[in-house]
Amino acid sequence: MRGRRLWRHFDFVLLGVAIVLTIFGVVMINSANRGSLDTQLQAEWGRQAILGVMGVGLVFLLAAFPRDYHWLADLWPLAYGIAAVLLVLALIFGESGVGQVSGWLYLGTVAIQPSYVAMNLLTVSIAAVLGQGRKKRRASQSLLAGGRKSGLSDAPAERPSLRDFFFSGLLTTVLVALVFLEPDMATAAVLASMWLAMLLESNVPARYLVITLLAVLIALVPLWGIMEQWPYMRERVLGFLNPDPNSGAAYQVGQALIAVGSGGFWGKGLGQGTQSQLRYLPVRHTDFIFSVVAEELGFVGVMVLFALYLVLFLRLLRIILISPSLFGKLLVTGILAMILFQVAVNVGMNLG
Repeated sequence: MRGRRLWRHFDFVLLGVAIVLTIFGVVMINSANRGSLDTQLQAEWGRQAILGVMGVGLVFLLAAFPRDYHWLADLWPLAYGIAAVLLVLALIFGESGVGQVSGWLYLGTVAIQPSYVAMNLLTVSIAAVLGQGRKKRRASQSLLAGGRKSGLSDAPAERPSLRDFFFSGLLTTVLVALVFLEPDMATAAVLASMWLAMLLESNVPARYLVITLLAVLIALVPLWGIMEQWPYMRERVLGFLNPDPNSGAAYQVGQALIAVGSGGFWGKGLGQGTQSQLRYLPVRHTDFIFSVVAEELGFVGVMVLFALYLVLFLRLLRIILISPSLFGKLLVTGILAMILFQVAVNVGMNLG
């Protein structure tokens, strides 16, 4: 009986879109690296395919778990501790995977990027911390009501306390700092944006958001000084504010724009992109994968990709709207912000 109820409420549309996007990504990674002389890059699509299959298996395993997702909130200290330890290990033993970021840990032939693991674990941690006040008040109210169910579980007016706000900010800042020191400015920005999105969803008072904005503005001054250790970081920021046509960043964007523009309406076909296959396009299987999609699949392929992401975002938004608990809303908000911010940054970077 429980199994029947479980699958009746299972979002097969969301899972289906996620699977299609995973297959789409694996196919494009294979196409982007087809002409590479690096055997590891040629095998990258296989690794991604295996991870995708494991991810689908994990979805069904968690869906069949006897308890609902709220058990994750009880494990947030462990989740956060794992994230912090992995990021510290990446700083000490990390190696470069792509570009100048030393954020990869190699266990034999298996490579993991702790910053991406930290994104998911931080989402669980912040959702638990910002939702703790409601959970405690609900338990207290339930005791006062003699064990009867409290109506607070659906009370949208409840807000995280000032203590929860500062504590969640501290947890986020620590992980952002560890990722920034790898140095990985983009992922650090993703972590910060996830926290901000979850703050907005938790309905924090406006004064908390003002405090956050002031703290960010104050932190920009020392951050700019710290970035002297990594000139390419400064070059990226300056290139965004005042593009230099002679810089390396401008060359990369220029090649990406050529790839996007040359794809036309239908594209050149899988494995037929001149910019990607002739290696004019740098890191084409990661930062500039969108340009490969546009060149090889054209306008039609890009629109299909955007449509898939739109369905994904709408299904996640639907879950946020119908979730009965603050923890559930925040958990999905963090996931939505994580994906949306990365898509926006990647597409924007490819389009200059």
